[in-house]
Amino acid sequence: MLTAFDDTQLPYTVARALTMTAQDAQKAVQARMPSEFILRRDWIVKGIRVVPARKDNLVAMVYSIDPFMGRQEYGGQKIPMDGGRNLAIPLSGARPSDSDIIPSALLPGNLGKAQYTISKKSGKEVTMKGTGGAAFRLVSNGRTYLMLRAAGVLKVMYLLTPSAEVNPRLNLGPITLETVKQRFAVNFFTAAQQAMLSRRELGTLSEKP
Repeated sequence: MLTAFDDTQLPYTVARALTMTAQDAQKAVQARMPSEFILRRDWIVKGIRVVPARKDNLVAMVYSIDPFMGRQEYGGQKIPMDGGRNLAIPLSGARPSDSDIIPSALLPGNLGKAQYTISKKSGKEVTMKGTGGAAFRLVSNGRTYLMLRAAGVLKVMYLLTPSAEVNPRLNLGPITLETVKQRFAVNFFTAAQQAMLSRRELGTLSEKP
């Protein structure tokens, strides 16, 4: 079948097969993520994207648009950003269950404030009602906790720690490699059939017995 291809059809077919395989890998990675991550929103899953191959650039890519997902792929040590001294790991006071989203009023920088401001995508700042009360640190058994006392209730909000170890769990690379093994040949054959059909419809392919 390939002997009927000209110099433009074969690169097109390879590019199409690469892109189809990358799309298969994208779906496989996204399907695996709910078993590896606690997904409070779907934007991390939607952040798994594909760069299609072209006939003049026979490379397709599967990647995440979120830079912090690199650590989820390779693992490593997480440290505070912007010169901070500690990471704030949410505890039951900030996030009663693993699936809960932390309200902005309960973020570490807003604790204990009567009011706080948030910046919207438009760039406008909006004043919001805070928790009030008092936020303070408590050291117990060598660990430092960020506490909140408000309305007569004391809550343990965050564990403060200089760093945290992140284990690799995205597995984008291994899943993509396995998908290539399983799907590329099938996708190449499908792309070749499509290319052949397209040429027949255009009347440029001579049928040989």
